Amino acid sequence: MLKKNLIIIPARKGSKRIKNKNLTKVFNKPLIFWTINYAKKFKNQNYDLVVTSDCKKIKKICIKEKVFFLNRPKKISNDHTSMHDVIFHAVNYFDKNYKYIILLQPTSPLRKLNLISKSIKILDKKKNFDSLIHLVKNSSFTGRVVNNCWKPDYDLNKRSQDIKDQFLPSGNLYIYRSHLYQKKIKVPKKTYGLISHNEKRIDIDYEEDLVKLDFYLKKLNNRKILIHNR
Repeated sequence: MLKKNLIIIPARKGSKRIKNKNLTKVFNKPLIFWTINYAKKFKNQNYDLVVTSDCKKIKKICIKEKVFFLNRPKKISNDHTSMHDVIFHAVNYFDKNYKYIILLQPTSPLRKLNLISKSIKILDKKKNFDSLIHLVKNSSFTGRVVNNCWKPDYDLNKRSQDIKDQFLPSGNLYIYRSHLYQKKIKVPKKTYGLISHNEKRIDIDYEEDLVKLDFYLKKLNNRKILIHNR
């Protein structure tokens, strides 16, 4: 018998920058709805699905959508809580021998339907990696300030379109082998970076991110990804 995988959608109540962020309306639906809608497409396959939250309104959404809701304790529902603590709580609640733990953040709702299966095939093949993260290209000019002195991470003669080796987490997907959360939390030692070169990064943290999402959704192909997960 094949081992199941656990899909976790984390959605705590508090949000400093955008009030009730996970409930913000996108296409007349709460933001979290779109990630729930995506994850439900895997429920009848080899996956369990849980939303972990401390929000009563999100619980009502889960009841309506027939998705299991896990009440998150106060001690892991604050600004300083590590996502690994949230995963550990959910994994140990179910106490099953899962193969993979799949984290889907509701603040990154634009995911292609094949993203999960594609990622699992990679980890099935590459046994030396204990986790996977979805990445997008970063063309920003980044650097550090040391003693008030700017230290760029790039050649000053380089153009932004020539930056080829910088990437950011898209927020769309994180996958971990379940042994990282058995008995105690183990930090991943080797993470596979799955790069999507032609996808835009949407990770809603500020009001301007909602404006960006609205702009992207004006394109039919992006709306298809959100609504139909194509």
